[in-house]
Amino acid sequence: MRRLLLPVVVLLTAVGTAAGGANPHDPQKRFTTADQAWAKRASIVRDDLPGGGWKATKASNDSATCRSFNPDESKLVETGERLSPDYSRAGGLVASASSVYRSAADAQASWNLEAKPAILTCFDQAFAQARASGMRVTILARGRLAFPQLAPRTTAFRVLVRYDVQRFRIPAVLDVVLLGSGRVNAALVLQSPGAPLQPLPAGLERALAARLAERLSR
Repeated sequence: MRRLLLPVVVLLTAVGTAAGGANPHDPQKRFTTADQAWAKRASIVRDDLPGGGWKATKASNDSATCRSFNPDESKLVETGERLSPDYSRAGGLVASASSVYRSAADAQASWNLEAKPAILTCFDQAFAQARASGMRVTILARGRLAFPQLAPRTTAFRVLVRYDVQRFRIPAVLDVVLLGSGRVNAALVLQSPGAPLQPLPAGLERALAARLAERLSR
């Protein structure tokens, strides 16, 4: 799940490519055709998003390493994986990622390692890249977000940020919703900006999370 955060924030701040390379702490990859198809189904797609104007950008690969939060999952085995395209519109962004594991025990073990507030420190790395490129990014607050229990495993986190771009100060809400059931874990990441950009529609986050939770079942 943490592997989604760096590519997404790099896209948000438009500062290039996240650091790649094999991460020895990542789960082992033993993909099967059936579980790859399952992971693909457990994703957000363009038809889930309301209205027009959405731009789909192919997701970066999942080799980005979060140096500040890198729990060792090397004994776990992934049998399916999917990063959705990054869907953006007027400063708003929606993306999802899903992982299928060889067993429910492996999925639960991964959840226990990753579903923690420390996962938000992965944003710091990408925000630092943005600052190095000349963009001013201020983290105003971050922590857990109250969220309905849409799946057997459910938790959510929120980061409040401000982007200073030229003469504009743009606030934004960046949410991470984590969902899991059985052998599958999924992450939903959304950014909703303030004026002068266009916030995401009210209720979209909960609707997408509910849809994603339904898709965790095979």
